[in-house]
Amino acid sequence: MSRDRRKTAAERTGPSAAFDAARSPRSPRGQAIASVIGAAPTSVSPDVIAENPENPRQDFDPEYLEQLGQNMREVGQIQAVTVMSRLAYLVVHPEYKDVIPLDHEYVIIDGACRLRASRIAGIDLRIVVDDSTAGTPEDLLAAALSANHFRKDLTPIEEATALEALVKFHGSAAAVVAVLGGKLTDSWISTRRALLKLPEPVQDRVAAKEIPVAVARKAATLPRPEQEPFIDAAMDKRKVQKDAAPKAVRGRAAAALKKSQSEAALEVPPPGSASENDPTPALSVPEPRPEQRAEPLQPAGADTPVDWSDPDAVTSLILRRCPPDAVSKIAEGLLSSL
Repeated sequence: MSRDRRKTAAERTGPSAAFDAARSPRSPRGQAIASVIGAAPTSVSPDVIAENPENPRQDFDPEYLEQLGQNMREVGQIQAVTVMSRLAYLVVHPEYKDVIPLDHEYVIIDGACRLRASRIAGIDLRIVVDDSTAGTPEDLLAAALSANHFRKDLTPIEEATALEALVKFHGSAAAVVAVLGGKLTDSWISTRRALLKLPEPVQDRVAAKEIPVAVARKAATLPRPEQEPFIDAAMDKRKVQKDAAPKAVRGRAAAALKKSQSEAALEVPPPGSASENDPTPALSVPEPRPEQRAEPLQPAGADTPVDWSDPDAVTSLILRRCPPDAVSKIAEGLLSSL
């Protein structure tokens, strides 16, 4: 197979649809689900096996480990070591969730010397996975979907696979909601499970975040022949919308634009100094407007201002324009000012 061609889901996961032989990078919970649903591997790299914090033995003879590693490389490993999956170990010992590295899929239970010797020898280690002390496989699946054990999220396809297994075991999505709790709903579980109806190449693209879950979810409701054309059309539409959207200015270009805008705001030319050939209006400071004074009151229909030196004219104007209360107050004010 060409190294440049992207693997399909079947090639990544092997004959089982449950990720049992997956070698591509996965999240810790994805690894946990793979170990629960599918058949456990019989040989792994020692780099994916963590030391057991509960192991009372802390001192190891370097010379003995060197000889053991050489013997394992030349003769072979006589007896497999016993390990627990990381998830199962943390179900039993949640206090070690920050001690067991996220990229380690297993924890050594029996065979610490052989583990260290295989690292020295640079060979894979035959293992037997025993998660029985952590509960049933369904208990481990529920723990794998819980946010209490791991910080990294699953891919949508890994979630769908685990939920499918739980629904088959418990009988319904409602029963799974009761087991997992939290903010899960029946409808959310159903829409996640629907992703498994998509072709495997499409599932790969969903897991790689090349196709948004919203688009994949709608495609999963369509008949199989219509799914990929729908996705292609939806992705083309999104691309057109993205290309049409204004590009954000970042980095040095954004700093230069901000600086030029600041300088333009500070450069205020005097009124009337804009060039006649420059169509861009020059920035200017608004001139202060003269204080507006109230126009003298005029009688209705009068064409000339009131003669304020004529007491009769002023009195007539006030009586015509002002209500009785205002006339009284004006009279009181005039009397008090004399």
